[in-house]
Amino acid sequence: MRAIIYTRVSSDTSGRGRSVEEQESVCRQECDRAGWPVAEVLIDNDIGASRFSAKDRPAYRKLASTLAAGDVLVTWEASRAQRDLAAYVQLRDLCSERGVMWSYSGKLFDLSRGDDRFATGLDALLAEKEVDQIRDRVLRAHRANAAAGRPHGQIPYGYQAQRDPDTGRIEQRVPHPEQAPIVREIARRIIAGDSVRSIATDLNARGVPTAATSPSWRPGLMVQMIRRATYAGIRTHRGTSVPGTWEPLISQEDHRQLLAILSDPARVSHRGSKPTHLLTGIVRCGVCNEVMWRGKSNGASSYRCTENFCVSRLMDPVDLLVAEAIIARCAQVQSVDELEDPAVAAAAATARELRDRLEGFVDDAAEGRISRSAFMRIEQTLLPKIRAAERQAQAVVHPLVGELLGKNARTNWERMGIEERRTVVRALVSVKILKAPSGRGFRPEFVRVDWN
Repeated sequence: MRAIIYTRVSSDTSGRGRSVEEQESVCRQECDRAGWPVAEVLIDNDIGASRFSAKDRPAYRKLASTLAAGDVLVTWEASRAQRDLAAYVQLRDLCSERGVMWSYSGKLFDLSRGDDRFATGLDALLAEKEVDQIRDRVLRAHRANAAAGRPHGQIPYGYQAQRDPDTGRIEQRVPHPEQAPIVREIARRIIAGDSVRSIATDLNARGVPTAATSPSWRPGLMVQMIRRATYAGIRTHRGTSVPGTWEPLISQEDHRQLLAILSDPARVSHRGSKPTHLLTGIVRCGVCNEVMWRGKSNGASSYRCTENFCVSRLMDPVDLLVAEAIIARCAQVQSVDELEDPAVAAAAATARELRDRLEGFVDDAAEGRISRSAFMRIEQTLLPKIRAAERQAQAVVHPLVGELLGKNARTNWERMGIEERRTVVRALVSVKILKAPSGRGFRPEFVRVDWN
C-alpha cells in the first residue's frame, strides 16, 4: 500500500510550521510500523478546516488528483483532514469510490464498510462540534473584553505592547515614544484646518517613519488611521462604545471634531485650480435644486444653473449678502452650544441608554437567564438603533465656526482664507437662488439663506 500523508494546522503564530512537522513525524512512524512506503506528503500550514474558514487549502484539494486505488491516506487525527461534516462526506465518498483506506490515531478504516463509515462519521461530527464550541467561547470572550474596554486586534500606529517580563504575554498597550507624538500632531493640524494632503507631504519630506504597512504617508490611509476611536481611548465592538483601558492619545472632544471634519459630505478634494468665490459649487438653484457654478452675465461673473439654465445671479452681491448674514449671526452667539442641534444631545442620550440595555442582556445571557437565540434576536434589534443614534450624536459644529463667535466675528472672518470661509458656509447655511422678476438691480429677497 502506498501512503499519502496529509498534515494541517489552523494557527501557526511562529511561522515555523513546527506543528505540521510533528504531525508528519507521527504519521511516518505509523507508516513504518505498517510497512507503507510514503509516496507524498501534503501540507497546509496556518489554514483552518471548518466551515468558518475562508482560506483555500491547496494541499487538501490536491488529494483528489493524488489518491489512487490501493493507497492509504494517513493523517494524525480525523480533524486534520476536516472539521466540516460536508467536507467529510466528500472525502469519504472519494476514498470509497477509489478503494483508498484512511489511517488516523493508530487505526485503519475501510470507508466502503458501514461500521467504518459510521466510526469516521462520528469523529467528523465531534470535530465539527468542537469547532462550534471553540467559536462560542471566543465570541463570549470578545464580548466580555469589549464590555470591560480591553483592547483587541492588531496594535495600531502610535502604540506599542508592554509585555510581562516572565511570560512574554502582552499586558497592555502604551503610547509609542516616537509614533504617539505624530498621531497627536496629525489630529491637531487637521482640527486647525490643514489639509490631509499637505500633512502627508510634510511628514514624507521630514522622513517620518510610517506604519509597517505603507512605505510613505498617503492621505487616504492617514484619514482611515486618524478616524479610529482607539486614539481617544474608546473601545468599539459591533456598534457599541465603552471607555478603553489604555491611555488615549487625543481627547474625545478632539475625536468628535475630527469625525465632523472628515465626515462632512460637502468636504471635497480640489484638483487643478482652487475655488476663488465663496459659493461656487455650494449655492443651489431655487427652481431645480441643482448646484450652481460660475458663469458670465453681461461680462460680469455670476452664479448660473448650468444644468437646466433656470436662473443666474451676479456673484458679488450674493457673496456679500451671505457673508454679512453669517457675520451678524455669529456676532450674537457666544458659545458653540447655542448652535448645537438639540437632537444631537438627545441622540447621545438615546445611544447611551440603548448600550446600557444591551449590556444588561449580555449579563443575562452569560448567567443563563436568557437563551443564546433570544440574546441574538435582542442584539439584532438593538444594534441598528444604537448605530443610528451614535451617527446622529457625532454631528458637531465645525471648529472653524467657533473662531467666528462673539464681537470679533467680522475681524476673524476677514482673516480667513477663501477655503476656510467656504467651510464655514457649508457648516452654517444652505443658500438658494430663487427666480426673480425681470428688471435691473439686485433683489436680496430672491436669495434664500436657511440656517442648518
